[in-house]
Amino acid sequence: MLHFRYVIQDSQKLIYVYEKLTSLRLRLQEVRKKAEQSEDDENIKLAYEIPNNQGWGSYYALMSLFGQPQLYRSQGSDELKLCRCDRNDMDLSIPEGNKMLLLLISGLDISSNEILFLRDTYIESKTSVQQDYEIVWVPILSGQWTTSSDEKYAKLLRMMSWYTVEHPNFISEKTKTFIRQVWKFKRRPIVVAIDQDGDVVCPNGIHKMYIWGSKAFPFTLLRERSLWNSAEARLDSLVFDFDPNITRMLQDGKWVILYGGNDIEWSRKFTTQVRKVLSDACILAEMIYVGENIKLGPQSYSLDLRKVCYFWTRLESILISRYQSFSAGDSGTDPILGEVKKLLSYKSAETWACLKTPSSDSMVHGLGDVMLQGFIEFGMWERNVQMKEFSKKFQNHIEQLTRGSSSGQTCCRIVLNTDNRYAVGSLKCPSCDHSMEKKISYGCCHIDENE
Repeated sequence: MLHFRYVIQDSQKLIYVYEKLTSLRLRLQEVRKKAEQSEDDENIKLAYEIPNNQGWGSYYALMSLFGQPQLYRSQGSDELKLCRCDRNDMDLSIPEGNKMLLLLISGLDISSNEILFLRDTYIESKTSVQQDYEIVWVPILSGQWTTSSDEKYAKLLRMMSWYTVEHPNFISEKTKTFIRQVWKFKRRPIVVAIDQDGDVVCPNGIHKMYIWGSKAFPFTLLRERSLWNSAEARLDSLVFDFDPNITRMLQDGKWVILYGGNDIEWSRKFTTQVRKVLSDACILAEMIYVGENIKLGPQSYSLDLRKVCYFWTRLESILISRYQSFSAGDSGTDPILGEVKKLLSYKSAETWACLKTPSSDSMVHGLGDVMLQGFIEFGMWERNVQMKEFSKKFQNHIEQLTRGSSSGQTCCRIVLNTDNRYAVGSLKCPSCDHSMEKKISYGCCHIDENE
C-alpha cells in the first residue's frame, strides 16, 4: 500500500510539472510567433531600400525587386520592362507616371473567377481619378517551363487587362524566394500594394478588394478601418449586395431568402412551405439557392457558380479583415465577427437559410431544420407583429428554437481557403464559444486544361 501511495504521489508531481511545461511551451510559442511577425514586418520595410536616391517611386521599387535583366531579355534593355497582357503585339511600355502599383502574384493555376473579379474591380477603378493605380501580374512558376505552361500562360494573358512582366522566365530565383518568404506566397493569389513612394503599404490586399472593391484604395490599414467605421459597413449589406439582382429585389420591397446545402428533400419542403406561408401573409419574396447542386436549381432562382464562389470568398475576406484590422482578435466582443463565423459555418452544413427584409438592417439565419420550423410557426403569430418589428421578433424565435433543438449542439466547422497560417490565429465556436481546433487540410488545386 505504501508503494502504491508513493506511485500516485509521484504521478501527481509529474502531472504538475507537465502542466507547467505545457504552459511555458505555449507562452514561448506566442513569443516566437510575435518575433517572426516583427521580423517579417521589418523585412517588408527594408525590401525596397534602393541605393540610388534619385527617382524613388513605385516603378523603381519594382526594378529593385526584379534586379538586373535576366537571360533572353530584349537586347539593349537595361531596365525592367512591363507589357500589356491583352496586347498581342506585346508592345513594351510602363505605366504613365509614378502610380501606385498592385502586384498580382500567382501561379498559372489562378482561377478564371479570381481574374474576372479583379478585372471588374480594375475597370471600376478607372472611372475615378482618385483611385489611380495599375495592376502588374507577377507569375511565379515552380519547375521547368513547358509547352503546357506556355499554353496556360497565353490563355491567362487573354483574360487580363493590365500589365505583366516581360516574361515569367525573367523572374529570378532570388526574387521568388523573397516573395515566398517575406510575402508568404504559396499557391493562393495575393495582391501586394506599393505606394507612389515605393513603400509596401499592404503585403496582401486581396481580401480588402473582395469586400470593398476599388473603394479599398489606397489599401492601407487606416483606409480599411475607416471603411469598417463607415455607414457602408453594415453586415447585411455586405452579405446581400454581392449580386445587383438581389439588391434590386430588396429595393422593390421583396423579402430575400438565401438557402443552401445538398439535401434535396429538405430543399423542396422548405421552398414549398415558405412560399405558402408568405403568400398567405401577402408578402412578396424571392428564394435564392446558393450552392453547387444543380438538381436543386430549378426550384427557385439559382446563382451561377461564379457568384456562389464570390459569396463564400467575400465572407472569408470579411472574417480575415475583421480579425486583422482590430487587434482584439476573436475576443467575442465583435458582433460582425460573430455573425460572419456563423454564416461561414453553413458552408459545410447540410441545410441552412438566411432571411433579409427590406424594412430591417439585420438578417435572420440558421440551420435548415430550425429555419423551416420557424417559418411553419410563423403563420401562427405573424398577424400580431408589425412588419417593421418582424426581423427582431423572428430572430428571437429562431434563437429559442436553436437552443431547444439538437441541431443547436452540432459542432461547427469553418474552412478558410488561405494558405497563410497566420491570417487568422484562432477562432471561437459561434455556437458554444469554445476555442475551435485548427486542423491542416489538403485540397487539390488542379484545373482542367479544357476548362
